[in-house]
Amino acid sequence: MSQAADAINLARDLAGVALCAVAAVFAVAGTLGMLLQKDPYTRLQASSLVGTTAAFSVLLAALVTAPSAAIAARVVVIIAFFLISNPTTTHIIAKYAWNSGITPRATPRDGKPEKPEAGDDDD
Repeated sequence: MSQAADAINLARDLAGVALCAVAAVFAVAGTLGMLLQKDPYTRLQASSLVGTTAAFSVLLAALVTAPSAAIAARVVVIIAFFLISNPTTTHIIAKYAWNSGITPRATPRDGKPEKPEAGDDDD
């Protein structure tokens, strides 16, 4: 192999390692967020936002280090599915918690948490 190809492979490997390191940092931050927050909604926000970022970083590392275009295309499809499904799942969990009567610790300005109307299921 030529020196240019070696340099490109080294750069790809270093980018993959850097993205995995970023994912590890976000995963630890998300775990701490889960443990330190007292409200179920803030726990859900911390876990979903940071979890999405950590998983996305790992998937980007897989994309950067993919050995062929076919594998890279599969990783792109997985990334697209993940970016659609994870926020949707988080919304469903939060809506179920709200409809189950779990109120947030922080309340609106009047001091009382707002309850949805009995037949209000527009989401």
